[in-house]
Amino acid sequence: MRKHLLSAVLVSCVCANMSFADNKGNGFFLGVDFGGSVGALTNTGLTIGGNTAQGGIPTKETIQINAGFGLNVRVGGQRYFDKTNGMRYYLSIGGVFGAPSYAFGDLKVSGITVIGDMNMDFMHDFTSTESQKVGIYIGMSAGYMTTLYPGGSALTIQNIDIPNFSGITIGLNLGVRTVVAKHHQFEFSTKSVATHSKATENIVGFQVFLGANYSYLF
Repeated sequence: MRKHLLSAVLVSCVCANMSFADNKGNGFFLGVDFGGSVGALTNTGLTIGGNTAQGGIPTKETIQINAGFGLNVRVGGQRYFDKTNGMRYYLSIGGVFGAPSYAFGDLKVSGITVIGDMNMDFMHDFTSTESQKVGIYIGMSAGYMTTLYPGGSALTIQNIDIPNFSGITIGLNLGVRTVVAKHHQFEFSTKSVATHSKATENIVGFQVFLGANYSYLF
């Protein structure tokens, strides 16, 4: 009898703690971002030279420009340390699809830019109840970016392969958010990342994403 009573008390305590955590907005979440994205890479170290009279290509810097539809998936957790302020940590993986992704003079080829990173955001709520929250967030990210092209390379000019780009990223997250009925989180956000790679001919660049997010809080 005592064992059953003790078990009932423990279960009640656990359920109470879970309910309290729900009311504060703590928990795990799974979400998707969708919107538009634009970015560019520049590389003054990689040039293709030749005699234009003999069909060569003049020396130029290479430039990648991508703009199109952006889609990201995020998974992570968040926890409040008081009624209106908290932190969240999550993994984000996504890509930019559509529009010419690489330009060298008048030559273009379409591709996909993929970014995967770890994120840490500070959240502040202007209004907060048990079932609804409205606030902002600001944070940072660090990860990896790569460009994918059909055939495995961007361009081949004069038997010289223009490689795909891969490099580390560091970024800034900023947006407004609202939580409805405890579990449904909606955001309008921007994510900006800067990237650099010495392994790919010392390329530097940026990527900016602007869009909306829906996340379900478990």
